[in-house]
Amino acid sequence: MTRSQFALALNADEKWVENATRLLGLSLSYTPIETLWIGLLRIFNHNVGLSLSRSAELATETLRHAPSTREVKLGESTHKAMSAVSVVLDVARYHSQHNAALSSALVLGGARRRGRPSKGGRRDALERAIEYGVDVGALREGLRESPATRLKRLEQNATFVAAMRTSAAGRPVSGAASA
Repeated sequence: MTRSQFALALNADEKWVENATRLLGLSLSYTPIETLWIGLLRIFNHNVGLSLSRSAELATETLRHAPSTREVKLGESTHKAMSAVSVVLDVARYHSQHNAALSSALVLGGARRRGRPSKGGRRDALERAIEYGVDVGALREGLRESPATRLKRLEQNATFVAAMRTSAAGRPVSGAASA
């Protein structure tokens, strides 16, 4: 699997995967089996709001149960005062959702490209900006001015925008005025 497919299977950013595994001291090989555990880690951390270390413990505890298990109470404390809170997980549903997410990630994530990316497909950012319709001449002209002049123009624009917002807030909506 590619890194992007792996993250897509978890419904996470690639950066979250990198940071979470680095904080836990793990090394990934981006396999479908790893997505099971990291996916549970993501759910407990992101959706439930538990710390990464506690989420890792619960993910490991979850995978000790059979994939067909319906309801598992996780994180139960043996201490009587702390037994009021636990996490209940439908393991069978998680496995089903995981398999669907993994399948779509493998299909939609694209195939792994071999070797370094070709430099022929890259275009200059300036060329892309001109093609998009950015007036590069106006940007260059603005950069020739002194910082004080640019700051003065910025303040004038901010004053103008604030005045327009104030005048728009006091005016009735055109469709409501005719009704």
